[in-house]
Amino acid sequence: MNKLVQAIDAFNEWFGRWVALLILPLIYVVLHEVIARKIFNAPTTWAFEVTVYLYGAHFMLGMAYTLLYDRHVRIDIIVLQLPQRAQLWLRVITFLLIFVPFVGALSWAAINYALESWQQWEHSWSAWKPPLYPYKTVMPVALILLLLQGVANFIKDIRKLREC
Repeated sequence: MNKLVQAIDAFNEWFGRWVALLILPLIYVVLHEVIARKIFNAPTTWAFEVTVYLYGAHFMLGMAYTLLYDRHVRIDIIVLQLPQRAQLWLRVITFLLIFVPFVGALSWAAINYALESWQQWEHSWSAWKPPLYPYKTVMPVALILLLLQGVANFIKDIRKLREC
């Protein structure tokens, strides 16, 4: 189990650092569009969709990395007042009752969503008409990585409970 947790953590650490770099092409596309539109009065047909795709991928693929470092937004005013053991128990229980069913169901739906898109060779409805199937594949990949990181965190929480 130790090696599995270390492997998941290491992969999400490595992958998250690379995914963070998606911000660079996103910045380039936004700047390109602003300059083309405002200075040359020549807006592009592709920039808006590319920005949405890059930002979406950046956001989705960063979820596991964010969970690795426990940086997801949450309101835990009450939970922080509890002893560490109670906090760990709450994390274990919410993982089993909320996280696994929710992320598991989303992963299943996202896999079917992406498969359907690949089967149809789906393209956007816009004038540019880029393929959507690679972008829709980001969703199940991101959710599976999130689920794996959740499992790794769950195992670490169980270990901490045994130490308390």
